[in-house]
This record gives sequence, C-alpha cells and structure tokens, in this order.
Amino acid sequence: MTLDRELLATFVGSLTTVYTIMIVIYVLQSFVPLGYSSVVMMLRRFLDETVAPFLMLFRRFIPPIGPLDLSAMAALFVLWIGSGMVQRLILA
Repeated sequence: MTLDRELLATFVGSLTTVYTIMIVIYVLQSFVPLGYSSVVMMLRRFLDETVAPFLMLFRRFIPPIGPLDLSAMAALFVLWIGSGMVQRLILA
C-alpha cells in the first residue's frame, strides 16, 4: 500500500516538473524569435492549448508591468505549492 502511495506521489512530482518545463518554454518562446517551420508551429500550438489557459487565471489578477508578464512566476509558485500539498496528502 505504501509503495502505491509513493509511486503516485512521485508521479505527481514528475507531472509538476514536466508542466514547469512547459511553462518555461512558453515564456522563453515569446522572447526568442523562432522560425515558422511546421514543427515549431505545432509546438507553439500545443503550448498555447496546454499552458495558456492556466496562465490566463493569473493574468486576470496580475497585470503586466511594461513588457514583463509576472503571471508565469505566480503560476509556477502556485503549481509548486499545490503539488507539494497534494504529494503530502497522498503520503499521509
């Protein structure tokens, strides 16, 4: 029983890591000019469909400061805190 809980907590941590990487890539792709190849466009579309809705929750409350959009930082903090809480609940 404990092994199942540990495995599930590890899975939640892994999902959090993957989603964190996706958010970082989403933010960086707005700063770096990328080409318009079909692979890059598919990646952008995928990130728009998976990351943008989560970030929109925070953009409602945190307006951009000039060119800086701090909603991604807030989203990452909430994601990490939420993931830690879920992992602790699973292991408890």
